[in-house]
Parts: sequence; structure tokens; C-alpha cells
Amino acid sequence: MYRFIIVDDEALIRRGMLKKIQTSPLKDKLQFVGEADNGRDGLELIHKVDPDIILTDMRMPEMDGKSFLRLLQNDYPDKKVIVISGYSDFEYMKEAISAKVVGYLLKPFNREEIHDTLEKAIHLIEAERSVQQKLENTELEMEEISYSADLQALYNLFLGNHHKEKALSLRSGKLKLLAQAERFILLTIYSTAALEPVPRLPENCIFIPHLQNVHMGFLVLFLADDGADLHRAGVQTAELISRQLDKQLAGDAVIGVSRVKASLMQLEEAYQETIIALDGRSIAVSHKINTYKGEKLEPESAILPWKHMDELLFFLESGHVSKVTELTSELFDYFNTIPTATVWEIKNTCRGLIQQVKNMLQSHFEALGEHSSSSSFDDVLSGSYDVETIKAYLLQVLPGIGEMLSEQGVYRSGSLIDNIKLYIQKHYHKELTLDKISSLFFINPSYCSYLFKEKTGINFIDFVNKVRIDQAKTLLQTTDEKVYKIAKSLGYENTKYFFRVFKKATGFTPEEYRTTSVSRLNTK
Repeated sequence: MYRFIIVDDEALIRRGMLKKIQTSPLKDKLQFVGEADNGRDGLELIHKVDPDIILTDMRMPEMDGKSFLRLLQNDYPDKKVIVISGYSDFEYMKEAISAKVVGYLLKPFNREEIHDTLEKAIHLIEAERSVQQKLENTELEMEEISYSADLQALYNLFLGNHHKEKALSLRSGKLKLLAQAERFILLTIYSTAALEPVPRLPENCIFIPHLQNVHMGFLVLFLADDGADLHRAGVQTAELISRQLDKQLAGDAVIGVSRVKASLMQLEEAYQETIIALDGRSIAVSHKINTYKGEKLEPESAILPWKHMDELLFFLESGHVSKVTELTSELFDYFNTIPTATVWEIKNTCRGLIQQVKNMLQSHFEALGEHSSSSSFDDVLSGSYDVETIKAYLLQVLPGIGEMLSEQGVYRSGSLIDNIKLYIQKHYHKELTLDKISSLFFINPSYCSYLFKEKTGINFIDFVNKVRIDQAKTLLQTTDEKVYKIAKSLGYENTKYFFRVFKKATGFTPEEYRTTSVSRLNTK
């Protein structure tokens, strides 16, 4: 709708002009919003109703048309002006041209003339608005591009992909305020459901989505160095966001809170602190807000010793898919029996499991590359902070690997004892007891012992020791590894026992054997 006014000192002329306009084919686009009988009142009316089109006479009391046009040109250059005059005076026309009026109509004029002039005015307005809209859209697009680039820069900063020697330049919107701040705190959000942008954020808080993981996002809280307790503000903000997410999301969300930082360049450190806070939480206690308290997570001490792990790996290698599924579920049931178990410990236990699976696959498939199950699982672990997601992934992946290995027929020899011997030869470094082997191969321990001696002519434990000692000989000849480390790598927890078994089998102590072997090689 285009708003118009009429400025003319004759009321009959104004009414006649309005009637002609109301017969225009464009009447549905036009809205009459007022009239004035002189230029001074016309200016007040323009200020009040802000019309798009002004139809004005040139000869009026108090302020003539020439002065009126000059003021319109200076104060309202975007208005479309149509001059209606009873005089073809050159000075009037010159002034109208100077003021860039849309049309100059001489009285009396017919309907077609006023209709054509109004149509011209509307076309001009539409063209200008189109250009303005394009400019605004371009500016908006540039702002969005700039904002996205700034978010990408911050995201790279979190992950350590930003060059330390390169200054971080933030130019868009609220991010300018972030760049000017003096203290920062980072909140890392993880949700079991897809995470959407957080609504109704405080003014000093910016949401940054994770660019690869829809379940994660970040909030940067910033303040001037005015003595306020930013850490307390960060925890309060986390509590506020947590309540909002509870209403907004179908899944559960947890938040890791970093310590206060004095520079944007410390956000990588802050990110690591939030990850430690999320990973270090106990699965038995549902803390939605987890603050970093200076703790460290050591991978060496983060393995939960599950006694059935070797069974799971055996049934995986032998392609027993139903047992793989059953034992994988039992593994997570076991985790739930440990009240102090942390997300970090569960991740590392599962990471160790997957590494053994990878080693198993590489032993059966020579063409297996680096981008295997362990690398993809590491991606899942790095982006997951709830146990159910990890469990669901393992329950999807491990049975599939079991099916693949079942085609290899690893333990499908017609001879049970041959299968047992193969398992011992492949896993000599693990705990190998008669009870354990009997359980894996579904056989009574007493019968297993009898059958093994019957088929091989050697006792079960003697065969285990033979395999281990043969491997020990190779390691003593080819490496400089300490004897106690070799013993441990072969499954001997008691080094003295290893010494006794080795000497009984070879007549030498391990060190004597190594020395003798080196001497023999040198004489050759």
C-alpha cells in the first residue's frame, strides 16, 4: 500500500483530484492519508503521516510551491512529488525539474494523466525499494558470513587449530564485545538429543555450535574486569541453561564449566577443562553441572578390570554373534555395579577393548588400514559423554565384526584340541587356566585336561609354558628388553616362576640363554 497526500489551497480541486485518483486501476495500492491547503501545513502533515507520494500545487498562501519543493528536496528526498499547476511558468517547471518531481501536470488534467503519473511514481518507489532490499539483504548476508567466520575462528581456537602467533580478529555483532572483554569462562554442553541454539541468553553470553557434532555446543561467558565473581556467574548461567534445555530437549543435557580465563587465547585450555569436567563425572551421580577443579585424568589408571573381557574377545573372534551381544550388555551391567566409575574410565575400558579388536582384525585381514573401527570409535568416544551412547555403538559394531570374523572360521577345526592349541598360541600373553579354556570351549575342565593329554601327549600347563618359553627365546635373542618385562609380556606375573620354568625347559637362566645365543651368533 502506497500512502499519498494532497496539498492545494482550493478544496474543490483537492476533492476533484481525489475522485480521479479513486478511479485509477491502481486504487487498491493507494491509500489517502491526509490533505493540506498550504505548504507549511503540508510539511506538518508529511512529518505526521509520512506519505510515499505528495501531490502539490505550486501557488499557495504562506509558503509557495517553489519553497515547498526545496524543503521537500532537502528534508524528504525519498518522497515522490507530483506537481499540479494551473501555470506553465518556466520558473515553476525549472524548480520542479530541480526537485526531481515525478510529473508536472497542468490544470485541467484528465484521469489518464493523473493515473499514468501515479503509476510512474509507484514504479519508482518499487524500484528503489527493490534496490534497498537487495542492499539490506547483501549487508545481512555479509554480516552472516562475517559472523559465521568469527564462530569458525572461535571453534578452531577451542580445538587448538588456531595459530597461536596469529591475532584473533572478531568483527561481527556481539562478538565485537567478546573481543573487548577481559575475563572469560567456557561452558561445554552435551545433550543426548540433537542440540539446538540456546534461546534467551544473557547479553554477555555467546552460543557457538559444534561444527561436527549435533549433540554438542559451547557458551562463552565474558565480563569486564570489574571484580565480579565470573566463576559463580558461569555456574549460575549453566544452571539457567540447564533448566531451559530440560524444557526444550527430549534428551538429557550435561554442562562442563571451565575456570576463569584472562584471554581468548586461553579458550583451548578452557575447552580441555570442560571436557575433563564432563569425563570425570561419576555415572552413578546425575550431576548436570560439572565444574573443573584442577583434576587430571590418567589413561593408565582408567581401565576397569572386567573378568569376562577375554571371553568377549574370544566369542568375537570365533564369530559367536549372540554371545558377543550378550557379553557386551553384561559389560555395561558391570559398569553400573561400580558406584565410583566415571565416564572417563568407561571410555578408556572400551577404548582398550576396541584396540584389541583392531589388533585381532589386522591379524586376520592384511589389507586393514588405519581408518578402522578403532579410529571411528575414537571419534564416537571424543564426542560422547553418556554411557548409553557408547553402549549403543558397541552393540551395533561388535556383532557386525563377529559376523565378519565368523566367515574366517578361526576356531572351526574339526578337532577341539587343535582349536584350543590355536587359542593358546594366539593368546599366550593372557591368563590361561584350564578352567578358563574349558569355559570358552564349553567343555568340562577334567575332561579337557584328559583329552588334551590324550591328543597331544603333554599336559595342558606344560603346553602353555612351552609356547611361552619358545616366545621368550625369540625375545631374548632379538631384543634388549629387561627379563622381568619379557616375563610379564608372556603372561607371567611372578618373575621367579618364569625363571624356574625357563631353566627347566632350556637348562639356562634367561640371562645365560641371551648371552649364549649372542656368543653363538658372533662365532658364526
